Amino acid sequence: MYWEHYLFMGRGENALKKAYLQKALTFIDSETRLLNLKVQYPEQFNPPAPQTFKSNLHIIPKSKGLGIIGFVELTVSLFLLGEIYTKTGKHASLSDIARAFELMFNFNFGSIYKKRIALFDRKPCNLTRLLDSLKNLLLKENRNKMKNNDF
Repeated sequence: MYWEHYLFMGRGENALKKAYLQKALTFIDSETRLLNLKVQYPEQFNPPAPQTFKSNLHIIPKSKGLGIIGFVELTVSLFLLGEIYTKTGKHASLSDIARAFELMFNFNFGSIYKKRIALFDRKPCNLTRLLDSLKNLLLKENRNKMKNNDF
């Protein structure tokens, strides 16, 4: 093609124009490839189904006891456990589990992967703060039930 030869030749006064034209043609080429993929595999480009479930449960995002970072701790722990599955039988991804918590408690993690990094940046003594407090609550309740013979 003549225009390709024209774009890649010379360093004259039109060099900047040629560079922009080359970038524009590259962009158009990538958009054309994307459109071809949309035609070949339309199911991959369908928008997500509208949310039909609306929970009436909410959390306080910056709560000390159970904020978003507490849910990150819980979400990452459940993911690492590897015992949660999708409806197709595959292991649920971290984002699948995170999305379920977001829908259930009406909040947004933002990027669960960035929050996961923030979780592992905690000091070792604070790594499982929520899980430790949940364990302590269960043990305390169990002791109270045992003491009162309230089974």
